[in-house]
Amino acid sequence: MRIFTVSTKITQISALQIFQLIRFSTLILIGVVFTKSGLTTSEIGQYETFLLLAGAVSFFWLNGLIQGFLPSLGEHSVSQKSSALFSVFYLLLAFSGLAVLFLLLFEHSISGFLLKGSPVPFLKYLLIYVLISSPASLVEYIYLIKKQGKKMLIYGIISFFLMFLLVILPPVLGFSIEYSLIGLVLSAVFRFIWLLVLLFRNSSPIPDFLLISNHLKYASPLILSMFLSGSAQYIDGFIITSYFDDATFAVFRYGAREFPLVLLLANAFSASMLPGFADKSALKFNLEKIKLNSQQLGFWLFPLSGLLMFLSHWAFPVIFNVNFAGSATIFNIYLLLIVSRLLFPQTILIGLQKTRAIMWTSVIEIVANVAFSLWFVQLWGLPGVAYGTVCAYILEKLVLMVFVRQNCGLRISEYLNVKQHLLYSLLLSVVFIVIEYVIY
Repeated sequence: MRIFTVSTKITQISALQIFQLIRFSTLILIGVVFTKSGLTTSEIGQYETFLLLAGAVSFFWLNGLIQGFLPSLGEHSVSQKSSALFSVFYLLLAFSGLAVLFLLLFEHSISGFLLKGSPVPFLKYLLIYVLISSPASLVEYIYLIKKQGKKMLIYGIISFFLMFLLVILPPVLGFSIEYSLIGLVLSAVFRFIWLLVLLFRNSSPIPDFLLISNHLKYASPLILSMFLSGSAQYIDGFIITSYFDDATFAVFRYGAREFPLVLLLANAFSASMLPGFADKSALKFNLEKIKLNSQQLGFWLFPLSGLLMFLSHWAFPVIFNVNFAGSATIFNIYLLLIVSRLLFPQTILIGLQKTRAIMWTSVIEIVANVAFSLWFVQLWGLPGVAYGTVCAYILEKLVLMVFVRQNCGLRISEYLNVKQHLLYSLLLSVVFIVIEYVIY
């Protein structure tokens, strides 16, 4: 019998989590250096707009395709040097090409609707970056599939350190933001070249059109689901702008941020579990693994979220200014999203390739988000929109858990320490109530 034991060595799960933290930290450090350099606010805004557009045209299909492929791309398919990895690469490259085409065709619409008439910043660099950076994201997942966590971390340290240097050196040396964007593109070129090296080492370049067709069928509901989930923040924004002025909207936006550690670690853990589902005989082992790791994440992320709740009302006026004191309440509400983030029924459904359930549940989540937000804004004002988002996310996970029970025959207790999760959720809710309704 296979028994999962706790180990301090670097596993594919911890490696991917650390990798994502390195990536996030690099982006934060770049932002800090920019504010301390000679760059103008306008130039920094161009950089942020560049990243926003690159992410907006790629995040949903990139995450959907990769998560859709992971359950079937087990170690066996890689070790046999099949065409599986190259087939995934071709599909990612094709979607990148479509994203580039979209930017070219709708450049003026993007400029007029999203950028208030300003031109798309450095379009030629943006097109190159979108084309190569998205497929390059496959590198860390090749290491994940091959269970080479240490190599993943070495690659992450080298590639993100290179990115950091290439992006921050130009403004430090007195050059304009254009040279930082050139550095960003060059760092993506490095990652793309290394991807090609790994592909030729581990896969055959002959495309498997049957594999592409089958996996696209599994991934397409995830792509739609990612797109719907990503649109939730924009829906909240439209609701707020219809009820409040621009200043109030700014207060909401500065507070409507999830705790990055929860989001990054939960998503990385979920993705790292997917290749294990390629072995159908290891289902019980994988469920126990999900249960134990979610329990470990909750053990320290729940208390850390509670600590942030205590600090937020002091920190927001200091970090920003007194006009954003109300953002702390919004931030504290968003901290409650940990209750849903550390539930992983979607991991099981993706692993078992039952992705249509996730798509339809995303539709339910969007409808619930709008309904709850419109209802709660009447009761609690601005915080009501944030409450609506939290309730919609929890409802989504509950619906998925019901589906796992009814269609997969798996009890909640098989992949979740129910008592611990309920206890932690209750305690965090009590902390929230005390802070928001007693202390403040």
